[in-house]
Amino acid sequence: MKSLSRRNVLGAFGGLGALWLFGCDGSSSAGTEDGGSSSGTDGGTSSSDGSVLSGGLAVGSGAFLTGKDYGNPFGSGIGSSCVAFGSATKGPCHSNTYLRKDLSDGLVGLPTRFELMVVDTSCKPVPNAIVEIWYASPAGTYSRAAQAIDSGTGYSGSLSDLNTSFCTGNDAAALASNWLRGFQMTGTDGRTTIDGIFPGWYAGRTTHIHFIITANGKTYVTSQLLFDETLTTEVYTKHSSYSSRGNKDTLNANDNIVRGGLSLSSSVMSFAKQSDGAVVTWKAITIA
Repeated sequence: MKSLSRRNVLGAFGGLGALWLFGCDGSSSAGTEDGGSSSGTDGGTSSSDGSVLSGGLAVGSGAFLTGKDYGNPFGSGIGSSCVAFGSATKGPCHSNTYLRKDLSDGLVGLPTRFELMVVDTSCKPVPNAIVEIWYASPAGTYSRAAQAIDSGTGYSGSLSDLNTSFCTGNDAAALASNWLRGFQMTGTDGRTTIDGIFPGWYAGRTTHIHFIITANGKTYVTSQLLFDETLTTEVYTKHSSYSSRGNKDTLNANDNIVRGGLSLSSSVMSFAKQSDGAVVTWKAITIA
């Protein structure tokens, strides 16, 4: 039987998304959805943590961010209105997940902090919500993740969700890795902080991270968050961990999943480059 291309799979999954959420916002590898393959190999260690590229972008793993306080991007509030946007497909690359702040497992890229705030429809904080994210490496591949679940919280992913060869490209490092998968819980202020590296891209998709938000035992939304075009262009053309592959081939506005129901104004994360070369991105999301 002829195998489906990732672009065909994109179309198959693109029809999903009947759920809705509300967003409060203060501010090439071959293939498409939702996996990636690479002609090279993923890898990297945290040994490069601490260096800054000439373009002003740091190189390192999530360990580069350990112990650093870049402030609260939601400190000035998130506004009083909440903008609705559609959910997006979970895709075939969801897998086991882990309770941890640093998702990188030593994989080197642009150290990136993800600040997410979960609120209700009155824009009040939702404490103890589980925020899970997963995304592709600089080479455009997803990790396989381990069989064992070590969260200790009763929350976990499912290895059966993963289309292994499709999502890892059968890359040896990706098959043996757990990187760029994990979850954290929100505090009393509805805020959680997750460290990692900037996502890679793969053909037919704009840069994105997947997320699931669960609270009080209920999954409220499965969707995707996007990144500012000026930031992705800078990262993919100037940063040594990404530049060999060049810029992505799909803009936010042209992405099939985005055009299938996501609003750019509510799904693109705000960002700020830090003096040490790291990047902080943030988004407030309302669940209903």
